[in-house]
Amino acid sequence: MNAHTRKRDICHADSQAKIDTLLAKVFYGSPNDMTGDFRTALLQHIEKHETNVTHLAAATGVSRDAINKLRAREGSTTNVENAMLIAAYYGKTVNEFVSMKPASEASVISALVELMRPEEQQRLAGKIREILAERARK
Repeated sequence: MNAHTRKRDICHADSQAKIDTLLAKVFYGSPNDMTGDFRTALLQHIEKHETNVTHLAAATGVSRDAINKLRAREGSTTNVENAMLIAAYYGKTVNEFVSMKPASEASVISALVELMRPEEQQRLAGKIREILAERARK
């Protein structure tokens, strides 16, 4: 390894955020609104909304096994993609989901769109354009 490659690798490693810092930002938001972890939030949402795990899995594409492991194992976590899909099911961003904050209207819409297939998203975008064009004509 030449000196330039070694220096580049060291600089690259130093510029990366530690994984626990990233998880804190993704799952908790700011330290002031930290109320728990993803697993705890999932358990609370399932209870509050009387969510059927089979339905949650089917609607999100997250396997029942992954959801059940989260539910059953203290301290268990999930990947960001699954976290986003599960939060979207409840109409929330991951931060809103974990902090148990009510979802804003914009995040509900965004979360619902994330659950749609690409062709459904295209149809929705077309409908939105139609609505905006109609409003502009009035």
